[in-house]
Amino acid sequence: MKRKMLSRLMAASMAAIMTVGMAGCGGNGDSSEGSGNSEQTPSGENEGSEQTPSDENAGGEQEGGEEGQTTLRIDPKTGEPFDLGGMDIIIADWFTGEKKEEDMSEFELAQKEYRDWLQETYHFTMVQKNYAGWGWGEGSIGEAFVNAATQGSDDNIIYVLTNSAATASYVHQGLMYDISKLDGDVVDLSAEKYTVNGELDNWSVGDAKYCFYTDASEPRGVLYFNKDVLRDANIDPESIYEMQKNGTWTWDAWVDVMKQVQRDTDNDGQIDVYGCVQNNGGMIYQCVRSNGGALVSKDENGKYILTADDDKVREGLHFGLDTVTANYFLNYGNEEGSNWEDYKYLFMSGKAAFMYDDVYCTYAGGWLTGTQIDSSTGEPIQVNGNSLNQDVDYGFVMFPKGPQADDMVTNVDNNPVCMPSSYSDDKARLLMFAYDVWTEPLSDPQWEGYTGIIDNVYRGAKDTKCVDETMEMMATRGVPDVYKTVADFNVNEPFLYQLYLGQDVDALLDSNLAAWQTAVDNMNASLGL
Repeated sequence: MKRKMLSRLMAASMAAIMTVGMAGCGGNGDSSEGSGNSEQTPSGENEGSEQTPSDENAGGEQEGGEEGQTTLRIDPKTGEPFDLGGMDIIIADWFTGEKKEEDMSEFELAQKEYRDWLQETYHFTMVQKNYAGWGWGEGSIGEAFVNAATQGSDDNIIYVLTNSAATASYVHQGLMYDISKLDGDVVDLSAEKYTVNGELDNWSVGDAKYCFYTDASEPRGVLYFNKDVLRDANIDPESIYEMQKNGTWTWDAWVDVMKQVQRDTDNDGQIDVYGCVQNNGGMIYQCVRSNGGALVSKDENGKYILTADDDKVREGLHFGLDTVTANYFLNYGNEEGSNWEDYKYLFMSGKAAFMYDDVYCTYAGGWLTGTQIDSSTGEPIQVNGNSLNQDVDYGFVMFPKGPQADDMVTNVDNNPVCMPSSYSDDKARLLMFAYDVWTEPLSDPQWEGYTGIIDNVYRGAKDTKCVDETMEMMATRGVPDVYKTVADFNVNEPFLYQLYLGQDVDALLDSNLAAWQTAVDNMNASLGL
């Protein structure tokens, strides 16, 4: 059965190509996970089962077929339908696994039918796949891109890179193809699918545009809640969604719920159920963002500005560490036999009511669904020797807003898409055409507003409100983590990983300001700003 989806989430995009992905280390199959603050990027598009979408974005005049047939894209250079001459094209990333047709959803099957038609009609093949490792070191997708840009390549590859300072450096080293040269020819860069996420502007220098991404930004960090744990504390899980809907989901509201949940159930003097659990650096930083704070911002001219020494930042850090971590957090990590992933088992086994993590954890096959398979054993994934409870009943809402925030927000961390500057204009032109039609919405009305991300979450989550309500809000409330694109801006080891109990938050922040300011100044200087 197809569900009617949110019209605000544009149908179709790069999101459906990436059934499950992440921006963190590792990745296998249709669902992957990394370590630390890893991120995942799915993606999806739309199409109709018998009727494929006409494309009015670019490509000159078009000729219409009979009703139910697709409108062909005409190459303005030839006056004939585009013909890619049998090009074999790869969309290269570090996370996309092969999926068998029998494992595809109705949406994915409709999408596949459209893409089969595209490849036959315009004479090309295209596949998105795990091509290299995450990041920019040896064996990484970044290394593969740099090699193609500096040494040339006969392969037809479109690269998905990380949202990082390394990618920003590729832009400013002249390693990326300027896709603005193709605007109005094979692609319309003013189309909503290219502009809705802001990535064209994020990766532009003057009028030149180097990276892109199609569709609304992928939703990232959310606050999961274990419904069974809430019910045991006489709290209606639906009340969490209700507070999100009516705008009363705040830090104070979250603390009130954690107070009710956290208790000693067997009267032995030890807490048995906690308010929250997570690999806590990510949660604490989200307290900063949810209060309107940011470590780095940009002005209207694209100049980087250090904003870490701000009341919103400090208040968020103190709330995350001194209030949540100190009072309601199941702290672990230093005990013998523990590891950073233990929070997954602890949440799913009912040891805590809340957990901060990314939306991709609940994609079809994600670890939070309890159905992810360990590729080495063929058995359901385990965490530190513990099986994850496949029957846990959970939902998720946006992170509650702080006192200095205007509204709830989620972090935006899209994986930018690009081509090497070594490509000829003719080659880049055909690759961009193929990518543009590949990421078009499906024309069948039954898939209006439906994306691969939505499809993934619907098939993995235990309720629909997390999509119908939470993801609808997240589509328009994303804020970028600008510091990630500043070279030598070191956050994890010297800062986030040091935010443990007993730490002097202000002293730790102050100790990093000088180095961060130097990194920002150097970045601006490299940009001529």
